[in-house]
Amino acid sequence: MFSVGRKLGKGGSYWIAIGFFLLTAAPGMWYPALPNILKAQGIEWVLPYAFAVGPVVSLFSPLIFGSMADYRFSAQKLVGTLSLLGAGFLAMAFYSLYMGWGAWWYLGFQVLNALLGAPMWSLVSTVTLANVDNAQKKFPLFRVWGSIGWVAAGISVSWMDWDSSPMVGIAAAGIRVVFGLSCYMMPDTPPQGKLEQGKPNWRKNLGLDALVLFKDRNMRVFLMTTLFFTIPLGAFYMYAPMHLMELGDTHPAASMTLGQITEIVAMLGLGWLLAKGKLRWLLIMALLMGLARYALFAFSGWGGELIWIWIGIALHGPCYTFFYITGQILVDRRVDASMRGQAQALLGTLVGGVGGLAGSLLCGWVYAGTMGIPNSWVFFWGILAVAVLGCMLYFVTGFDKSMRKGTH
Repeated sequence: MFSVGRKLGKGGSYWIAIGFFLLTAAPGMWYPALPNILKAQGIEWVLPYAFAVGPVVSLFSPLIFGSMADYRFSAQKLVGTLSLLGAGFLAMAFYSLYMGWGAWWYLGFQVLNALLGAPMWSLVSTVTLANVDNAQKKFPLFRVWGSIGWVAAGISVSWMDWDSSPMVGIAAAGIRVVFGLSCYMMPDTPPQGKLEQGKPNWRKNLGLDALVLFKDRNMRVFLMTTLFFTIPLGAFYMYAPMHLMELGDTHPAASMTLGQITEIVAMLGLGWLLAKGKLRWLLIMALLMGLARYALFAFSGWGGELIWIWIGIALHGPCYTFFYITGQILVDRRVDASMRGQAQALLGTLVGGVGGLAGSLLCGWVYAGTMGIPNSWVFFWGILAVAVLGCMLYFVTGFDKSMRKGTH
């Protein structure tokens, strides 16, 4: 699994796998549990804003730090430093809940944590893609360890009965410290871009060079579909755990790992599917799974049975893998090495920034508008299923059918 070429050096591949595991295990501890934690604290009203904190800073943070990786600092050292600094703010965010300081202290500390944490996904992907030969086939074999980390974290939370406890965030901060230290053991990934001496470099420093990707039709359609698809995705971690608990699931954090379990399977098969060159159909398949996921959630709300929402959660894994991981590989293929960090950061900004912010707020408003009516969960998830259908129709009609593997 880890024979990836000479560029990684002895042991380097293992540190990337360990890094993905730890990077994902940290949010896997607290992210699915957050809705029930806030509800237990009596501040459920803050949920949309709590989920919007990361997206707000992701509007600019990944692009700026992605530019630093392209022009100024080694990517693996940069992400390690960000993780170590952000761990303290993450710990304080959940300590404030534990001490009952209220919603605003939590939000304040999470803003600082998110500012440093938002670029980490794209930076670790940059390190991997820059050092792995045949990334189309082998990148998923590294990324799968992130899925394993999320599953391990979610099961651990329910095993320790922390599904509604602020302790999950404090434990996650400890994982972030270990992750930060492990980054310094990853293969060196020095900056590839060059700043022009004596000229203003504000565009490069802000990471705006990556906007050139919008000039390509297929990339523009893919990036806009990514943005639109991410908006209804915001409801998955915000409200699925609450729906599970209302249906009688006493361990929703563990149940939410069903998506990561199937994600592992999908990740292991992704390289083979990409080698077949059916990129367009792989993305369409992901959109169809996203539609089926929310349709099953709505059906679960209608019948009151857990089985349908569990199946919907299981569909989340291949849906995420076939769309977002494929997207990372696609973007990496279509940019010069000197802009790799900014390109991944642009994708991260659309997913975690613009789409994440819009999703947190819009899904929160839809939830508030539907919860007071009969069969509220049916209408809530049904509206989001229609939104996913719109994303799929836009992609199918806009993405060039002639695009195949290796086409630029």
